Amino acid sequence: MKHFLTLLVASFLLTSCYTTQSLANRVESEPVVLTKTMLTGLYENKIPDDQENSLWNDLCLHFPKKSHDVLEGNQVYIEYREDKTITAELYQFGRLIDTMTLKGTPKDNYFTIRRGSSFFTILLITNKVSKKTILGNDANADLILAQGYSSNTMLLEDQIGDKDGTVTATYMRLGDTRPAKTSFQ
Repeated sequence: MKHFLTLLVASFLLTSCYTTQSLANRVESEPVVLTKTMLTGLYENKIPDDQENSLWNDLCLHFPKKSHDVLEGNQVYIEYREDKTITAELYQFGRLIDTMTLKGTPKDNYFTIRRGSSFFTILLITNKVSKKTILGNDANADLILAQGYSSNTMLLEDQIGDKDGTVTATYMRLGDTRPAKTSFQ
């Protein structure tokens, strides 16, 4: 029984986990070396001709309550502050709308964020949620983003719930400095 539970937990932990390399393999362009100067910059919030996605809401995978309507905010300023922290600021025509701080680690030319992942077992039910985002820059200094999200629920050996997905995007760099802050909304 002990071996069975060990195998069950090990197999569950190894399924639907996103590694930095597996997300990086989904990105079309090669990242340049990750530095604070390179990652820090002002980026477009939306990709032209894409009305459903935005850089801000992609980052909100880790803070769902911070998400905004895609029509809000046309720029995101990202500042790589310390080895394990970046700050994102959402602007609408130079007016600061919202901010968030994301903790992560530099790995393989990407800044890796894993906030929001969880694993728990209650009696015979096991639930695992995995959220991972990697950020880097391409040769044009544009922001490369790749994300993975998975949620699995198992009752003994039977999978009773499964949801997963990945997102890749490239957001154009608009400059190196933040807009002049005016106020929160």
